[in-house]
Amino acid sequence: MTSPRLNPNLLSLPLYVAGKSVDEVKEELGLEQIIKLASNESPIGPSPRAVEAARAFLSHAHRYPGSLDRTLRRALARRLHPDLHEDQFVIGNGGTDILRLITQAFVFDGGNVVMGQATFPMYKIFTTMFNGEPRITPPCPDYRLDLEAMLAAIDEDTRLVFLCSPNNPTGHTISQQQAEYFMAHVPPQVVVVFDESYYEYVDDPDYAASLDFLLAGRNLLIVRSFSKVGGLANLRVGYLVGPPELARYIARAKLPFHTGDVSLAAALASLDDAEFIARQTQAVQEGRRYLREALTGLGLHCLPSQANFVTFVDPPQPAEALTAALLRRGFIVRAMAGFGMPNAVRVSVGSPAENTAFVAALAAVLAAPPCLRNCT
Repeated sequence: MTSPRLNPNLLSLPLYVAGKSVDEVKEELGLEQIIKLASNESPIGPSPRAVEAARAFLSHAHRYPGSLDRTLRRALARRLHPDLHEDQFVIGNGGTDILRLITQAFVFDGGNVVMGQATFPMYKIFTTMFNGEPRITPPCPDYRLDLEAMLAAIDEDTRLVFLCSPNNPTGHTISQQQAEYFMAHVPPQVVVVFDESYYEYVDDPDYAASLDFLLAGRNLLIVRSFSKVGGLANLRVGYLVGPPELARYIARAKLPFHTGDVSLAAALASLDDAEFIARQTQAVQEGRRYLREALTGLGLHCLPSQANFVTFVDPPQPAEALTAALLRRGFIVRAMAGFGMPNAVRVSVGSPAENTAFVAALAAVLAAPPCLRNCT
C-alpha cells in the first residue's frame, strides 16, 4: 500500500509528556492511596459557584455555545483595567490552546521564536509544529531566564518571544526593572508573550506590571488561565489580552464554537467568586512557604518560587530515581528533564495534609540506604 504524505514537522515534534494520573499509578503499582503533586492543580478544588454554574449549563448540552464567550471577555475587561475593551481578549480552551493560537498566527511561513531552555516545553513544540525555528537560550546559573541572551537571539526574522513569569518549572518571576529593560530593547515588530498562568500566586511587590506595557501601545500579549487559581483545569479555559488588532487577528485562528458554555459559565462564576480566589491564593502561598522551608530543612536546594509549586535542584540522588522511589510510596511528583532541567524535581502545593505526608515520605527516601531507595 502506498504511504500517505505526512507532515515532517508533526513527525519531528518533541511530544509533551504529562504527569501520571492517580488511576494509572493505582493500576501499575497496586496502591490504594495516591497523592498527586505533579500537575500544579488546585489544592482546594474549584469554586462551589463554578460547579453550580457548570451544572446548570449541562442541561443545555444539546445546544451549541451562545454568547458567554463575549460575556466573559467583557467581564475580564472590567476586572483588569477600565481602559481595556472586550475586543482585546481571546478566549481559548486553556492557556495552552491560547499559546497554540498565537504561534499559529505568527509562525506561518517559517521565522524563529525565542524562548528559554528551562521553561514551558509547549513553546518549542508549537514552534516546531508550525514550521518555525525554536531559538533556545540557556538559563542563568541560578536557572532564571537569561533576558540578555534572549535579546541577543532576536534577529530580523524573529516573530515571538515567550517570557513565562512566574516561570514553569522554576517559579522565578521577571521584575519590573527587568521587564522595562527588555521591552526597551526588543525590536518593535517582535511580539512579546508574557505567559502569566500563575500570576495570581505572586506576592513579590516587584513583579513586572506587564499590563502597563500593553496600555502603552506595545506589541505585547498576556496569557492567563483559569486552570490554576480558578481550579478549572479539567474544563480548559484560558485567555489572552493584547492590542485590539492583534487580538482580532489571532481570533481568526479559532474554530467555530471554540469553547463550550459549561466551561465558560464556570469561568465566569469563578471570576466573580472573590472569597474563593482569596482562599485559594492563601492556601497556595502558605503551602509553598511550608514546602520550601521543609525541603530546605532536608538539605535540598529549593528555587524561590512564586507559583503553586516548589522546585528543587541537584538532589543527592538523580531526579528520575528520586521520583520513582516516591512513586512507589504513593506520591506523584515530576522530574523536570522534559522542561530543560535534567536534575530537578517539581512538587505542586497540595493540601496541608498532603504536603506534610509528602515531606515525611521524601525524608524517608532520602534517609534510606541506596539499595532500599531502589527497592521500596
